[in-house]
Amino acid sequence: MFLDFLEKREETTDSITLTDEEKIFLKVFGIDSEQPAAAMREATYFTCIKQLSEAVAKTPLYLVQDTENGIRRATEERLNELLSLRPNPYMTAIDMWKAVEATRQHEGISAIAKQYGRNGEIEALYPCTVEGITVDDAGLLKSKLRHKALVDYRIVGSSFTDSGFYEDLLIFKGFTMDGINTKPIREIVKGTIEGQIKAQNYLNTLYDNGLTNKLVVQLTSDIKDEKELRKTQEKFGRLYSKGKRIFTVPAGFSVQPINLSLADAQYEQIRRMSISQIAALFGIKMHQLNDLKDTNNNSLEQQQLSFLIDTLLILFESIEQETTWSALTKEKRDKGYKTRFNTNVILRTSAETQQKILCAYVSNGIYTPNEARLELQRQKLADGDELIVNAGVLKLKDIGKKEEGSGSNANE
Repeated sequence: MFLDFLEKREETTDSITLTDEEKIFLKVFGIDSEQPAAAMREATYFTCIKQLSEAVAKTPLYLVQDTENGIRRATEERLNELLSLRPNPYMTAIDMWKAVEATRQHEGISAIAKQYGRNGEIEALYPCTVEGITVDDAGLLKSKLRHKALVDYRIVGSSFTDSGFYEDLLIFKGFTMDGINTKPIREIVKGTIEGQIKAQNYLNTLYDNGLTNKLVVQLTSDIKDEKELRKTQEKFGRLYSKGKRIFTVPAGFSVQPINLSLADAQYEQIRRMSISQIAALFGIKMHQLNDLKDTNNNSLEQQQLSFLIDTLLILFESIEQETTWSALTKEKRDKGYKTRFNTNVILRTSAETQQKILCAYVSNGIYTPNEARLELQRQKLADGDELIVNAGVLKLKDIGKKEEGSGSNANE
């Protein structure tokens, strides 16, 4: 029977279709084959994953180097181009990071496979899904093996599962209790998401029925003969509609309909509470779900800053740490190379606010005029590499001192 189950499976490059027998077989072992796909069809769940994946993807990741003169962007390195522009010939950096983050949020873990060239350097990066992680039975601490963990993964377009060492992949984890094994949010709060799915299905059914309630047809007949009564019942039984909105009640019985409207059931309040719960699990603000009930223009900027600090910062840090450790050699790390997100992209302000900030930086000697021009995507000027300060600005230790030579000029 188990072999028959394997033979009936129809594999395609996009998805796997299961028969009814296979779904029952999986349900015996506590596996809900419909739950992951149904979760992605739930609007709030999908919107949260979309917001997070796009927020990560639109923030550029660069390879930088710490030097004595500060941090510089390492544009001469091939890895910088792979991370920020084109990880492989078939997708942009936005495509890759969007796929990586969406998979991490939906499956609890995602990965990037590294393809090396002849010179031993990374030549391409491909997002992949992790099928499982196998750790040596002795444990990470007591294991004597060089490679203590084996990862099963699948790259897009491949119908087979590949296996590789933990060090061969860039692995990005979601919620984890032991640092290795992860659980997706949809499994942890399965009841809340299923409640939203059922609420949406209820609305769909209501729309299909034309927003009308079910009707009851009661037979009012004095027929005593059982045969005649059965004929009458069969006649009225033909009134069944496709949506089963009209049904008959056997003669001699009475039904008192109880109609519960959406308002009486507090449908709107309960659904809004469920939406806010799902959004809170992902760290998404309600205004990002197009709910502006408790939002005004003054608070939007603060909420965007809160979204960066409370939600995106840990995602950025996890990606920076993993790429710095797994994509760079020890020699590169010792030379100060590391990866960093440019979070200024998220915190873009209006032209007037940006002008005030840059002018303050330049007038106080923090930016040179050319550095400020580069921020505005303007070309450098010939004499714009020198710092500018106010003439009345002095060092604290020089307060009260006379300028050199001023005393002799005063005596003359």
